[in-house]
Amino acid sequence: MVIEINEKGFKQAEALINDLIFSLEFDKNSPSDLKNFKLLKARHGNSDFEMELAEFICGEPNNSFPYRSSYFLTKFFTDLGFEYSHDRSTRRFWVRDVLLELPIKNISLIIEKGLFNKRDFRKEAKENNTDFEENIKKAIMEFKSLIDDSLNIDSVIDLSYLLDFNINVKLLFDNPIQTSDEGLNKLIQEAKDRFFDPKDKYIALEKLWDAFERIKTYFEGNKKQSTEKLIFLISIGFDKDYIENEFSSLTTIGNNFRIRHHETDKKEITNTKHINYLFFRMLSLIDLCLNCIDEEKK
Repeated sequence: MVIEINEKGFKQAEALINDLIFSLEFDKNSPSDLKNFKLLKARHGNSDFEMELAEFICGEPNNSFPYRSSYFLTKFFTDLGFEYSHDRSTRRFWVRDVLLELPIKNISLIIEKGLFNKRDFRKEAKENNTDFEENIKKAIMEFKSLIDDSLNIDSVIDLSYLLDFNINVKLLFDNPIQTSDEGLNKLIQEAKDRFFDPKDKYIALEKLWDAFERIKTYFEGNKKQSTEKLIFLISIGFDKDYIENEFSSLTTIGNNFRIRHHETDKKEITNTKHINYLFFRMLSLIDLCLNCIDEEKK
């Protein structure tokens, strides 16, 4: 008697077992394992997870990801070390079936090293004469929506921390910049746009500090009077001394570190985590200022 072995089904079962083992043994102190655990929760929470991810990989017309033909789908997987060759079947169904055979650690690798490969985004933008930065920002938001929609609402995991999707996303994307000072608007927007490129993070920090100095002069009068009015405005219902101290502290940081001034005695910020901390600390304060200015105007 000949026994037929369903190789595809076997691989899918193997992936499920590997994911189960991972969910029981993952290291809660490992950022990498926590990230993969969140992805696994999303995978379990959404029966269409692999299909939606497959559409991102294929670059279907309804999303912001680079289009990949049959040849480039094969290249996509082989470049990541997976021996899959597209069989000329419908692209998204073929990719979905490939993803179903892979454990969550491999899915994570595909997302990080393949799905968000900036080289592909640059090539697509050049070919279609579109904005590379805008395309990748939209793609990030679409992927974030997939994760958020896939997760169970009663999850006890701090999901915003696990994939670094938190209040920072709202500050970067959702809050419009619509002051009457066009120069201020441009500085803040440029800072946000540049922050996405690791090579431009320092410049983004500099632009944000320039915006901070400019917003101090938003109201009529000299800079000191305008700053006092701004501090009073954003302190309503809060602690004025705290806000004054925050303005003073951030001004001192801008003067002592090589952010706005580049003399040899200024301290260099070399670690990305410190740049991120200062960027979002400043962006939060500026966002508070913009909200209060907008409320007063209305």
